[in-house]
Amino acid sequence: MQSVEETIISQIKRASRAVAGRHVRVGIGDDTAVLRLPKAAGELLLTTDQIIENTHFKRNKHPARALGHKTLARGLSDIAAMGGAPLGFLLSLCLPEWARDPWLKHYVGGMFQLSKKHNVPCLGGDVARGDRFSADITVVGSVPRGTALTRGKARPGDLVFVSGSLGGSALGLGNLLTTGALRGAARRHLYPEPRLALGAFLRGKLKATAAMDLSDGLSMDLARLARASKVGAEISAAAIPVFRGASLEHALHGGEEYELLFTVRATSRVPPSFEGVRLTCIGRIRKQRGVVLRTERGVESLKPVGFQHFGSEGQ
Repeated sequence: MQSVEETIISQIKRASRAVAGRHVRVGIGDDTAVLRLPKAAGELLLTTDQIIENTHFKRNKHPARALGHKTLARGLSDIAAMGGAPLGFLLSLCLPEWARDPWLKHYVGGMFQLSKKHNVPCLGGDVARGDRFSADITVVGSVPRGTALTRGKARPGDLVFVSGSLGGSALGLGNLLTTGALRGAARRHLYPEPRLALGAFLRGKLKATAAMDLSDGLSMDLARLARASKVGAEISAAAIPVFRGASLEHALHGGEEYELLFTVRATSRVPPSFEGVRLTCIGRIRKQRGVVLRTERGVESLKPVGFQHFGSEGQ
């Protein structure tokens, strides 16, 4: 007779069989996973992220399926920002009594629907019992040697771009918490799409100079990119692609967009869209440190405001 832990692991293992995982030699069920690296892989990418009850979600507001989707999407978005290809993921869960079937079935279903879409197999993980739900995910990816996109190579004169539209997740979160809405902008918050194909395009074809995903808000993440590159940036409020119904404040400071922020040389020819995803130039990298925002009133310093786990400024 299986223990509760073994039953949960078996449930995850069954769900994972829908993904081929052609690079996986040994998967769930052994002490560690064993991967065959793709011939083109020069370097491995490793990223980890957490989803914690009452920090990242409210269980009476966030559907289990959406939470499973987002758990994996967050890690895949990091791989996309580096221009990489995901190879698989590890999942560790802390499960309170309420997070059992049918909740767990829907959570796993949302995760493996996205897993199957991008052919990213689950390689293993761990389960434990606790007072609050938490999920820790580690995604493994690959990228040709020396080509990974980073935050630290933007140069003065480079153009600053964002993918998609911004502010929809913050608007959707507000709608979700106040009205319980699950459609419209709320879907943008609940079901973000990792820009894996775009990240590969930025690395391989467009030769982006720097990139990162927008997880904590444009103002916060652009400041991080500029700081890593030891430069500054000027962006135009009028140029920012604001999600329909959202405000400029949502677009500047709202987190959990998982769009890509990237820079290119001024001579680069950036298409207006890629596979249906809009690409918008919002400004330029400058030598002077700090990020400034150009508005109808002139140029003003853009304070980095967004989600911070240990800061005084919250989302």
